[in-house]
Amino acid sequence: MTSLTYRETYPAVPASRLMELEERLGARLPESYRAYLAAQDGGALEGYNNHGIEIILGIGEVPKWSSLWYLLGQDGDVIPAGCIPVGTDAGGGLFLLAVTAQDRGSVWYQSSELEEDDEGVSHPVVLERLADSWDEFLASIEPLEA
Repeated sequence: MTSLTYRETYPAVPASRLMELEERLGARLPESYRAYLAAQDGGALEGYNNHGIEIILGIGEVPKWSSLWYLLGQDGDVIPAGCIPVGTDAGGGLFLLAVTAQDRGSVWYQSSELEEDDEGVSHPVVLERLADSWDEFLASIEPLEA
């Protein structure tokens, strides 16, 4: 497992903020993600990596551009039911964590590029499963050589 290097990090989230998110979702967060936020509230990753993730979103006192709350409000209509955004890439793609769906705990990538179906409903062009758990996802992030 590679240890992640951050350009910027945010302090641990208080339990009250975790409970606030869980109340809004109507579900308990997967334990590995909960433990991550309790230790560190996301941050901006250093350099480039194999998944392209640049920001791991936070739920506490973080800048708007790295706030899970902000993305839930902005992109709520494109986030699949049962998932929350946990990260972003440079192109506006989202990294999602399944919190209530059948694949609870799994991490997915959803491109920012959308296409409309015959009924005029927009869907992401790419929706790809990256890992079965938050810990597995973090362990899979590898830096790319410059």
